[in-house]
Amino acid sequence: MAFDIKTDLRVQYEYPSGTWNSIQNFVYEVDIDRGIVVESGVFARPDVSTATVRLSKSALTDLLSYPLYQSNQNFRIQYLQSSTWVTIFIGLIQNVSMRYVTETKKLDITITANDLMKVLLNTRLTNYVVDGTTTARSFKNVMASLSSAVNAIDSRVSISQFLSGASGTTQSSNGWDEIIAGELLNQFLDAELGWCWSNRFTSVLQYATRSDINSLQNETWSSGNLTISNVHSTSSNHVCMDAMDLSYDSDSIVNKVKVTRSLTGVSVVSTNTSSVSAYGPQAGDFEVEFDNTGLSGLGAWASTVSDAASPKSIKSISAPAIRRDGEISGIANVDICQNIQVEFAATGYTTLHEIYLITRIGHTISANHWEINLGLWKGI
Repeated sequence: MAFDIKTDLRVQYEYPSGTWNSIQNFVYEVDIDRGIVVESGVFARPDVSTATVRLSKSALTDLLSYPLYQSNQNFRIQYLQSSTWVTIFIGLIQNVSMRYVTETKKLDITITANDLMKVLLNTRLTNYVVDGTTTARSFKNVMASLSSAVNAIDSRVSISQFLSGASGTTQSSNGWDEIIAGELLNQFLDAELGWCWSNRFTSVLQYATRSDINSLQNETWSSGNLTISNVHSTSSNHVCMDAMDLSYDSDSIVNKVKVTRSLTGVSVVSTNTSSVSAYGPQAGDFEVEFDNTGLSGLGAWASTVSDAASPKSIKSISAPAIRRDGEISGIANVDICQNIQVEFAATGYTTLHEIYLITRIGHTISANHWEINLGLWKGI
């Protein structure tokens, strides 16, 4: 049976009892934006995921009484696939606004929601300490410690590792008073060159070590993997391409890197001479904090950043979520930090076969169409 947006997409909120309730079957418009922001080629900044849902009702009940869906309630958006409801967004309601439109005699409702990354980034910690052995101060352990500290204030927040790769850095011993958790998170991620984002199925936040990212980038092309392409195919792994942002942007890279350790002022410089020769010099000064005698020194960190200096890349790609046969495509199931294959062929040009990691996912859903936009990254 073909996928029908009107009946096979639902918006739900959770009662205090734990029961989920659908607001209504017909969804007028949905916009979802999830993922991370990549800066200078390798810095992955955690970002708050957002969802905006616009509904239309013929009854004024929700406005005249009080809606059961309210700020700070659990909220999710799902679609139906093979008799199973699959989540594409889960978070907390931020705001509910309503207005009655005389011309249409309809009640227009707009619900905005954020995921738990917002709580993590804005939680104020009275104090926070990094100390102990080298192992205790590894990236994975300080992330676990940060998760526990925030969870003690808001029990809804927890952070877990995406894969199982080892830490790349060890944080220096330090202590803070009245520190925002988001500041600590950025410090840890900058040192590790790791990622942190929200899981779309649960309320758990996830992170990836540099080892995790590197292992994902080692995947090779396979006809059995999901592929977005402008070349038509009947394969179930084929996704028709609607648009692609293939660009050359030297401002997005840094090939002359100076990194300074904030506690000591010690600095190291790394230059990617081949990148400088090919694209011109793009200098950047960075200040990070981690133990230079730990798992990865300043020199290795600087080289990692400068080695990622390639301005030629596919920044984003768009595709429909519903296939030509009316069934839901596999692209609806992809998530942050997952590989996606991109194929592009044009007369007179070499066929492009590229594998990228997904950094952002955008859903734009109306009554008649569902478009998915993927932000992409390929660095080291």
